[in-house]
Amino acid sequence: MMLKRILSLMMVLCLLLGGVAVAEDEEYSLGDLIVSVEEEPAEEATEEADDEEFYIDEEISELVNALEQDMELDTENVIDPASLDLNPNLPDNVVNILLVGVDGRSEDIESGSKHGDVQIIVSINKDDGSIKMTSVLRDLYVNIPGYRNKNRINVAYSRGGGPLAMRTMNNLFELNIEYYVTINFYGLASIIDGLGGIDIELTKKEANAINAYIKKNLKKGGYDNQDKDYERQPLESKAGVQHLDGIQAVMYARLRSVDNDFERSNRQRHLLELLLGKVLDGGMSIDKLFGLIESCLPYAETNITPMAMVELAMGVLSSDIMTRLQSGDALLEQQRIPLDETWKYYTTEGGASVVAFRNNNRRQQNVEALHQFIYGAYYPVETK
Repeated sequence: MMLKRILSLMMVLCLLLGGVAVAEDEEYSLGDLIVSVEEEPAEEATEEADDEEFYIDEEISELVNALEQDMELDTENVIDPASLDLNPNLPDNVVNILLVGVDGRSEDIESGSKHGDVQIIVSINKDDGSIKMTSVLRDLYVNIPGYRNKNRINVAYSRGGGPLAMRTMNNLFELNIEYYVTINFYGLASIIDGLGGIDIELTKKEANAINAYIKKNLKKGGYDNQDKDYERQPLESKAGVQHLDGIQAVMYARLRSVDNDFERSNRQRHLLELLLGKVLDGGMSIDKLFGLIESCLPYAETNITPMAMVELAMGVLSSDIMTRLQSGDALLEQQRIPLDETWKYYTTEGGASVVAFRNNNRRQQNVEALHQFIYGAYYPVETK
């Protein structure tokens, strides 16, 4: 069970998606690897703890080797930490990962070719396994390192891919982000479908808006990945919990017409928390889990190594996250930047409407609040 949960958490931490495996005596495959995972017979339940740890370590090692063969990590263009404007004064017990969602309608990520329409800083505490998520509004008007004029923060990804997106976040918020994960929306829909969809509480406006968007956009091909004989049922025009398939769930996370980008970012974090809950509480067999992992890989790009994923997953599992899941408590702590009353709408010289900090003091207020949320204290990049 531990290995199976590690597999699930790896997907959560790499893609923030996944499925928990609970079946026994099954085979799984990833690429050319076939490994048999068998539960120990009851009469051997008294084995020494170190023997159990050996078996788990051996299985994890095989898993990491398989993932290293299947994941397309860019080893030729390794990111130089010196180019990321890292804050050296931050504690090293927290790993910050930048999650970027792009409007991709195929299996190809095409790194840096699109704006980062979703940008979430995922902070994982290695000491207590806690996970915190901070949404950064895509229209936030900021300085992008290497460019003279300010622009929306989501433009950084289109200009320089993950490295420039991370550098922009670090430069703005005095952070130390060295990892990123990019997911396109077609892939997100595919993975949610692989999990069997998701139950979400909707308002009547949200349900109607999802139906309208799908009716308008999927006529042109869109990024619908269902079988030809699949007939999607429109959501009911009412408030309440409804079951959404992959495309409907992605549309939920992308809705902006019913309110604004601030509420949109709330929906994005809410969807990810629901998916995390389903990962930990699901019933997917281990062979289907590996099939889902394989189907995820074409839709994601990351510089996180498989071993780093395993270490982070084990850290999360050492926390009280399962207890919180069973008790119905929140699995994640969440925040959004910019904070209320620190921003304003601003029209650029080119006529674009953006979100800007009211002044530099308000920007600094957000920096310190973000540090307080992640670390419990502010760690300035320079000693003043």
